[in-house]
Amino acid sequence: MNAAERRLITYTASAHALVHVIELTYPVLLTRIADDFGLRAVVLGTIASVFAWAFGGSAIPAGFLTDRLGSRRVLLYAFVGAAVSLVLVGMSPNEWFLAATLALLGFCIGLYHPAGLSLMAQGVRQRGLALGFHGVAGNLGQALAPALAVGLAVAVDWRLAFFVLAGAAAVMAVVLSVTTLPLKGEAETLTPDSETPERSGEPAPRPVRRFVIPLLLVYAAFVLSGIVYRGVITFLPQHLEELVDKDLGGAFATVALLMGAVGQLVGGALSQRVRLERLVPVLAVMAVPALVLTGMVSGALLVVIASVFIFFYFANQPVFTGLIADYAPEGAVGRSYGFSFFAGFGLGGTGGVIAGALVDRWDTQAAFLGLAAFMAVTLLLSIVIWLMSERRSRAMEPEVAGGGG
Repeated sequence: MNAAERRLITYTASAHALVHVIELTYPVLLTRIADDFGLRAVVLGTIASVFAWAFGGSAIPAGFLTDRLGSRRVLLYAFVGAAVSLVLVGMSPNEWFLAATLALLGFCIGLYHPAGLSLMAQGVRQRGLALGFHGVAGNLGQALAPALAVGLAVAVDWRLAFFVLAGAAAVMAVVLSVTTLPLKGEAETLTPDSETPERSGEPAPRPVRRFVIPLLLVYAAFVLSGIVYRGVITFLPQHLEELVDKDLGGAFATVALLMGAVGQLVGGALSQRVRLERLVPVLAVMAVPALVLTGMVSGALLVVIASVFIFFYFANQPVFTGLIADYAPEGAVGRSYGFSFFAGFGLGGTGGVIAGALVDRWDTQAAFLGLAAFMAVTLLLSIVIWLMSERRSRAMEPEVAGGGG
């Protein structure tokens, strides 16, 4: 990577990390907010889903705005809105105001992903590694959130965590407003030759119409994967507090989420060497049993198993986001990412309600076992995407028949 590409990755990855610190702060403070307002798990999960629906819902307009206005302006809007919203969340007098302000916060930071990923996918030649680094930053943000939020909550109050993050979002907005990103033109590519080279062994580009069904299958996988994601990150801290250690549950959540950063890096590196459609089902098949075991074991083993699941789940993220870039219609990468993150964070946000209902009916273990069923269907979709890709590859192989030409 050249210096311009490295700068671009640094700016975007820093913004991504902050987005996920903000995103995970509510789940980390779940038990403290519940004690303050006296809320049941299903209500807490519903509020998490309201946040997630707004988070994903803004991805579609963000995609169109990215294609029209460029990534930097959309990122600036995201962090200005986040700074204001975080202050309002910290001032919440009751659960209704909390839900409304978290929805506003979700809408604002939901603008990030289509803009940030479009920037990375089109602005860096080694796209797989760039998406891997981008994902690592997001997971580091998630891992930092428990220590930051719980530390501030213990020292003062849970509201202080949101006020501190408001300041961080304001600083990020200022940085984006005064810094010139190393971009060229409306398409936001670094150089005329900065298009991502084909991965070894991949067929040449094909007509867009052939990618419609695979793209829809990827969107469906994003929905199911998003249900798992929202349910897991909402109740993993509580799950670890109940089955490992009440006081150290947040620290153990940090350990597990750090494995997500490693997974993103490994997945990004593998995506440079292995055909994406072949890689997706391999990583998914490893994640399913790990999620099942997360709902069955306890103690120190739970921390290990949860970390294994997080590793494989997030290793697949740069692979799926790479498929979106591959299958997106020409000139619509931002919009395609908008639809994908609406699917994952918006429609998939239902995972908070589903997991919360299972916790109320049984316990957190039941919630993780229930989420494993959605992960299993994601695996099936991954296999279908792979089989369709293999069929396309065989159809494009030159005919080699004796005497045929």
